[in-house]
Amino acid sequence: MIARTGIVAVVIAIAVGVVACGPPDRDPRWRAAGATSPRRGGTLRIAMHLDVRTLDPAIAYDEGSTYVAHPLFATLVTYEPHGVGLVPDLAERWELDPGGTTYRFLLRDRLAYHDGRPIVAGDFKFALERALTSPDSPFGQLLVDVVGASDVLAGKATDCAGIVAVTDRELRIQVTRPSPAFLAVLTMPFATPQRADHVAAVGAQLRRTPLASGPFMLDSWDEGTKVVLRRNPHYWDPARPYLDALEIYENVPTDTQFLMFERGELDTAARLASADYVWILAQPAWAPYLHQATLMQVFASRMNVTRPPFDDRRVRQALNYALDKGHLEKLLNNAAVPSHGMLPPGMFGRDETLLPYPHDPAKARALLAEAGHADGFDLDYVTQNDEVGEKLAVSLQGDLAEVGVRVHIQLVSFATLATVLGREDGPAFSLTSWIGDFPDPTNFLDVRFHSRASTGDNATNDTRYRNPELDTLLDAARGELDPKTRAGMYQRAERILYEDAPWIYAYHPIANEITQPYVRGFELHPIWLRDYANTWLDLDDHGERVPR
Repeated sequence: MIARTGIVAVVIAIAVGVVACGPPDRDPRWRAAGATSPRRGGTLRIAMHLDVRTLDPAIAYDEGSTYVAHPLFATLVTYEPHGVGLVPDLAERWELDPGGTTYRFLLRDRLAYHDGRPIVAGDFKFALERALTSPDSPFGQLLVDVVGASDVLAGKATDCAGIVAVTDRELRIQVTRPSPAFLAVLTMPFATPQRADHVAAVGAQLRRTPLASGPFMLDSWDEGTKVVLRRNPHYWDPARPYLDALEIYENVPTDTQFLMFERGELDTAARLASADYVWILAQPAWAPYLHQATLMQVFASRMNVTRPPFDDRRVRQALNYALDKGHLEKLLNNAAVPSHGMLPPGMFGRDETLLPYPHDPAKARALLAEAGHADGFDLDYVTQNDEVGEKLAVSLQGDLAEVGVRVHIQLVSFATLATVLGREDGPAFSLTSWIGDFPDPTNFLDVRFHSRASTGDNATNDTRYRNPELDTLLDAARGELDPKTRAGMYQRAERILYEDAPWIYAYHPIANEITQPYVRGFELHPIWLRDYANTWLDLDDHGERVPR
């Protein structure tokens, strides 16, 4: 990571303060003022260990950019404040025809961007077609079910016949087959309205000049150091946001964030380093301000099932039995839920009765012997060179050694790992993870295990796993409109993947964020995590923090 001047200055200031003043009082230094209803005003100061690459909604896909894009861009529908139920956003309401293939959205009256210009239905059509035509956009495939989208993706057309701006307030979208997950796709920032004249006028500078439709607008951006967002005066909901501004510091290590938080330089701190998380858990005074939620994410070790010894299902099952998930939970300070497959807890279609592979070294050795590997074998394991990646690799190495499998760890950067995994000649055995874009099994199972995603050098199915039975099941479930029937299909899919074991299933992480006592109305969101649209600061009548 490249050091940034502003962040270095903050770290130096913290170090000097600690030396000069001695250890800080580690109980909360401030309290809530005691307001009984949300108050407007104030700036919420947060930080992240990532940087922001772009604010162009058609391109922003990395985690750092998404954190900033989410409060800038509203969409037709969104998620309820603390759940995954869909509710209207820029659309006042929507309708779906009885056949499940035509959506009709009626926009709210007098919608506007942050500059006061009107938002019309044609802006949504332009935005969705831009995702289909832009070579830099990763989102086009999410719209493949829209009528005419395949022709646009193939370069045979520029107009998507299935997206029609009927009037300035009515948008119609037709899909080729019923798709229960389609509405959730439209919650993603790339589906925010965009004006064609604005995109043409700013060109490449769109990454720095977003046309905001969400609760906040861009005020300033010192790239690599800090982004400042201000309340959008033209947001459709005049009651929100309560905050005047968000200050988002970039490239701040998690341990530094916690030091800044304790000294009152940040109002929240997320993804605490292990030592800080353990300390917080032991402090009763901080317990009311620690927010936790199981992420819509999974960590595992992937195996290329086309290469020996992973082409034998018995070997893959043996390695699953060899993994001690109890070790993982201890290493992660119990901030993890052991997994039986890919779908996280609470996900529609997850088989809650299916238990994770138990730790059974004797069964693992028996399966290896049955597969002709009684003396074990050597494996290279590629993982990212960060705290979590190294911890998981060392734990896996110890567990597999117990059954005679000798693991040799290779550490690489996250960028390198992400690049090589999808390649045909990529590593056969490595760490993998997946975080969902929306809460539907199609964004997990289809992307990572359907055979159509297993070819080429950008394969998301990087195990190269191919199973016609699973493909048929996933294709049928994708368009099934009866929820009970659809859920049953995904439960069968989970059991197929459990038995075939293309991954060594590990865990679903539990996210954490600690807030100052005066930060109110915040809970970790299942999709967006850091969503501050309903957050407010309980300060005194002068807008100052109240000492405890």
